[in-house]
Amino acid sequence: MQRRRSRRYLILAFVLGILYLFLFPQPSGREGYFKPVWARGIPGPQAAARAAGQGGAAWFKAGRHFGFVRPEGELQYAAETLHGVALSDAGFINYPRVADNFVFQDTGGGFQYSVRGFGYPLLDSSGELLYSLSTDLTELKRLDRDGEVLWSAGFFVPITTLSLSREECAAGLLDGTLKLIDARGRIVQDFVPEPGRIQVILGAALTPGRLAVLSGIDPQRLSLLERRGGTYAPVEEILTGSDLRREALVRFTADGRFLVYETESGLALRELRHGAGAPLPLPGRLLALSSSEDGLLAVGARAGRGCVLRILRPLDSPLYTRSLAGEDLFLRFLDGSLLVGFPGRLLRADYLEG
Repeated sequence: MQRRRSRRYLILAFVLGILYLFLFPQPSGREGYFKPVWARGIPGPQAAARAAGQGGAAWFKAGRHFGFVRPEGELQYAAETLHGVALSDAGFINYPRVADNFVFQDTGGGFQYSVRGFGYPLLDSSGELLYSLSTDLTELKRLDRDGEVLWSAGFFVPITTLSLSREECAAGLLDGTLKLIDARGRIVQDFVPEPGRIQVILGAALTPGRLAVLSGIDPQRLSLLERRGGTYAPVEEILTGSDLRREALVRFTADGRFLVYETESGLALRELRHGAGAPLPLPGRLLALSSSEDGLLAVGARAGRGCVLRILRPLDSPLYTRSLAGEDLFLRFLDGSLLVGFPGRLLRADYLEG
């Protein structure tokens, strides 16, 4: 039995080694490149649940699995997603289709607290703020760790998109209205973009001082707003030329320089300071996107029966493109490192120049 187990690990190590060479070939000459650091199977052997306060682990997804891994590759926790999972830097809530309670666990899987569930749980990136979205998508609540409802905001139509920024929320609605909600749960501003033939909010991104809203069908438009005084004022409006009829990704990059949003042909990039823009065509539907604070953008998209990974600097030449097997992909930048997740495996590569 021990001999068979050792043989399986040797085979896994060999396969991951080949995957290294396939994904991240070594450079020739002086240029930017990604250097493989480690690869591991998921779920694989994992550490026992650690006490709360064990820091330094980053969350990831790998197909139906999720977990937390330390920079050196030590798997701190891994589990299979139930109906859905809310992930944060401090821990997670793995919830079934019908959740009577939200159970928050730390990055090692240790129990932290449990509160009554009101639908689907949402965590901000830090894990300090907990929200719940009703199953009919018409009510948003903010909860504390004792289960007390701090505030509740109800609407006559479903929420179609939601963006959290610190203690503010931007909730886009099916009727084409976007509601800005402050830390006390007050609706402090309504934004209604110029209507299309069908009025709907398809995507939104809220960051301190800026708001982007993708809205309407026939035509579809992107609205850029900036905070002036106590409200957000429109500064630019762009007709996208697309006709998406689903929630779409809208995101500010980590360095604060660009806005990225989905179009029918893939993505579009918008430089915020000077207004320069460019399309980023993709072969299929977007699977994953992550940006780094030093200006890198990693994009994964479906391509036939597989997918494609592209790494670039916005509005510049691509740095890396690779076709991959499988139709699922996870990407996450951590400083100069990139986590790449597939069903059953997780890789880390560092961006270097040399």
